[in-house]
Amino acid sequence: MLRKKDVENEIFQVDSLHELVEVYGQIASVRMKKIRDSVLKNREFLTSINSIFKDTLDAYSRKLSLFSSGGRKDLTKVTFLAHNGKIVSAFISANTGFYGDIVQKVFNEFLKDVRLNPEIEVTIVGRLGRNLFLQNEPKRAYTYFDLPDYGTDKAKLGEVVRHLVQYEEIKVYYGRYKSVITQTPEVFEISAGTKIDENLAKNPETYIFEPSIEEILMFFETEIFASLFEQSVQESQLAKLASRIVSMDKANENIKEWVKDLKFEKLRIIHQESGKKQTNMLSSVLY
Repeated sequence: MLRKKDVENEIFQVDSLHELVEVYGQIASVRMKKIRDSVLKNREFLTSINSIFKDTLDAYSRKLSLFSSGGRKDLTKVTFLAHNGKIVSAFISANTGFYGDIVQKVFNEFLKDVRLNPEIEVTIVGRLGRNLFLQNEPKRAYTYFDLPDYGTDKAKLGEVVRHLVQYEEIKVYYGRYKSVITQTPEVFEISAGTKIDENLAKNPETYIFEPSIEEILMFFETEIFASLFEQSVQESQLAKLASRIVSMDKANENIKEWVKDLKFEKLRIIHQESGKKQTNMLSSVLY
């Protein structure tokens, strides 16, 4: 049976936990506000860049069609980089916990994919992701990288990009921010060589390419993936921070209920002890 002192000690410990939860929530809120606008604006920027890339590819497709005796049927992909012919799935996770369920949700989608195809090579970003993977696939080989949960380390980011860009097909799994209360698992896929669209625009924009359309497309092929991957890392950070805010808010409510129950238990013990004292006093008077 609990004593009053035991309950008081537990209340003190739970109050300390409550303070910790509030600090985690406040830090996550401040950090989320700092990067949210940047991430959302980058979404629009990359959409615009991708539009320009498609126009450039369309122009290159027209150029190739002029020199192709077989017509467009032989034109499927164009690439300017060397690739290893393999497929890789990359999981952007976290280094620490308290990020709600978004990391686990993304991991579930990632694990489903890599289990379907034993030939897929695995890349893990973040210690939490590595632990999850080892628990579920302890015998499977993987490549590991460490990136910060907040902020950008350009040197480490470059290492991951250089590793991934050598693959023929790349799938990157990450959490995507939709709102403070909604974060979803997402995957973006990119293949070596960009597909040439057979449905060319009827009235295309006319561009003058300098130095050459081939050099511009090579720049796009190398830089667009790096930009997309960096955006995915930042999207993952934003989703994790939002998920932490929600998680800490739920924890806060649970702790309040916990403290309420403990205080009720303390009051019950006090009343019980008081009743025993009165019974003892009455017994001493009667006997």
